[in-house]
Formats: sequence, C-alpha cells, structure tokens
Amino acid sequence: MMSDHGGRKVWGKTKRNREDLEENPNIPIAARVGRMMKKVSITSEEEEAVGPQQQFLTMNGKVYSLRYQDDFVDASVKEVDLLNELEVSKLYHCDGLVLCVAKDNSELVLWNPYLCQTRWIGPRESFHLSDRHAVGYDEGRNHKILRFWDNFIRNMKRIEVVYEIYEIRSNSWRVLEEVNHEGLIDTHQRGVSVKGNTYFVANHYGLAHKVSLICFDFTKERFGPRLPLPFDSFDGFNGDLVTLSSFFRGGGDDEQLAVLFGGYESGFFEFWVTLTVHPNRASWSKFLRMEPGPFSGYGFKLYSSFSGGSFFVDEENKFAVLFELYGSKTKTVHAAFVFGQDGFFKSSVNLGQALILEHHHHKAARPPLVCSYRPSFVQVKENERLVSSSHQQTHVMFDFHNFTG
Repeated sequence: MMSDHGGRKVWGKTKRNREDLEENPNIPIAARVGRMMKKVSITSEEEEAVGPQQQFLTMNGKVYSLRYQDDFVDASVKEVDLLNELEVSKLYHCDGLVLCVAKDNSELVLWNPYLCQTRWIGPRESFHLSDRHAVGYDEGRNHKILRFWDNFIRNMKRIEVVYEIYEIRSNSWRVLEEVNHEGLIDTHQRGVSVKGNTYFVANHYGLAHKVSLICFDFTKERFGPRLPLPFDSFDGFNGDLVTLSSFFRGGGDDEQLAVLFGGYESGFFEFWVTLTVHPNRASWSKFLRMEPGPFSGYGFKLYSSFSGGSFFVDEENKFAVLFELYGSKTKTVHAAFVFGQDGFFKSSVNLGQALILEHHHHKAARPPLVCSYRPSFVQVKENERLVSSSHQQTHVMFDFHNFTG
C-alpha cells in the first residue's frame, strides 16, 4: 500500500511491486543533491540543530554531507567541494576527524569539517593496495592513525602483516614491532572508532572460518582478545554480510557500536547494538530484524560482503538506514533504505546514479559508504597536497594477490 506523507512516498510492508520501481528508476526521492561551498563548515547553530543527524558518505569517488530530520524526513546530500580533487573510496571518523582514503589507497587526507582544516598525509615509504586504516586516540587524547597491510615474502612463501602508527601531533609514522593480532582482517572490512579505540570484524580460520570482534587499543597500541558477536556467521565464505557502524546513544556522548548481519541463504538481516563496549568485553541487544519475503519483492538484495556494506542506526528515533545499490532495467542507483525498529520497511531514498568505477583493477558500481560524524575542535595542521596524483600512483605497492608468479 502506498501513501503520501508531506510529499514523500512511503511504501508499506506488503503490496509494493518490483515492476513499479523498474518502470521508474527514480525510486522514492526524498533527497536533494546539491553542491556545497568551496569550504564546507558547520556553524554552532547548525551543530546544535543537527546533533547526531549529520553523516558523511562517499559515492562515485566523491564525498557528500548527509543531513536529515527525525525519521529520515527531508534527507539531503550535498557534495563537499573541498575534496573534489580527490577520488575517495573510504571514510573513517573519530572525534570530529574524518580520514579520507583515496582510490587504491594512493593518498590519505585528514579532515576536520567543523574547522575547515585538511592535512595531506604521505607514507613512511609507500602505500599498498592491501592497506587497512583506523583512526583513534590514546588516554592522553593524542590522535593517531593505524595503518597495516599484507607483506608477501616471496622467498619464504608466507605473508606477514606490517603495522604502522601515524601520530597527528608529531606528523610522523613509526613501525609497531609487536602486535598481538589474532585472525585475519579482510581489506573490505572497515574498522569503526568508538571512544577512541577501533573495532574490526576478523576471520578466524581455526574456528571453522567464523568471525568475531577485535579491538585495537590506541593507548596500549595492541589488539585486545577476540570478542564474540551475538550471532554465528562465516563472513564472505557463504555470502553473509557482517559490517560495523557507530552511534551516540540518546544524542549525548555515549558512543556505542552497531553491527549489521545479513544472512545470504535465508535472506533476512538484522541490526544489533552494544549496551556496553570495551576493548575486552561487549554486551549486545538486538535492535531490529528484517525478515525475508515481502521486501524481497522490491528487487532489493544485500550485495557481496566484499563491497564492505554501510549503514547507521538512529536509536533515539527507532530506525536504521542501510545504503546499497538498487538496479533497474535502465540503470543502477545509490539508495538508502529505511527500516523501523518494528521490522517494517518504511521508505527509500534515491541518492543518484551509481557510476562504474575502477577499484583494485576491477570495474564495478559500489554501494555508498557512510560514517557517523560529531563536530569537534581537534586541530589539524593544514598543508598542501604532497604530490600530483599521477606521481603518487608510482608509490602504491601491489599486494601479493596481484602477483602472477
């Protein structure tokens, strides 16, 4: 059943046909796409009004600001022109800082949107296609970036993981010699910062390929123990999707972790949130579960876990938003799907056409990647772009997956 609420079309849970959407590739539009000023900033009045309802996301290699009112009404996305010279593939947020990772991990930019400050960060030696990143801070509030990658040692035919820390205050990298890392963190998994530490989903081959949660403690500069997730999954091995996000409970400063688990074979998916989360322990509560059946008739599906997945939870307003691709007969679009805590599909938002882009030597359309945002006064000492894009590409190392012999 379809109804109209203030100009926004909303579909109920039972009678929306896939053909209706295919006839009109512009699925329900509640978004206004525009362009921002050369430097985007958030005034104190806007900060007070927006609160937790401010996100950043990357689509088609560009960064956008996403804002919405309660219940995802009047959502709007605007391109951030400040970063338009960079083709961005991933975003990470911590304490008001947004780390922008360029295509194929070729460049890093640290950005404070509130202060309109950016810093271009070069490598200690070289960047790698297998780089993974995280942003956090220690107990002294020293902000840092963790970077690690797979180093294939040919003569020994084995892989070692190399870890580095970038200290924002000193503007320098250093190698971490001993890191007690258990399990494998795939390149598609994005770590999520909560209270200064970063949490990852990791595979553990000794446990029948099951996945668990691990935390990198930026004070100890070590990983904590494996933490159980509130479900059984085999991320990537049978098509399950497991991905993380963060949110602020009650609109305050109580930052918590959220996880999306999508069952490929059964077609359901569910969102869980932490009641408490620390590097050594976490407790969980199920936020919502979406059953297969009527919703699958819309042509929606969770894409492969290797696309990364992206979502956020608004606990106060009792809904979650999942960002995915939606394909019609004529084109594929970026879309946001809104689900109520009661398990009902509430609405969808067309965020624009999804372009076919090359990433890690593969051409494909990719879902939007979103990160939470909370303004801060953390200073980022600005600098100019270090080198041209064409020159920087010569410093990107290929990982072992691309060796032919």
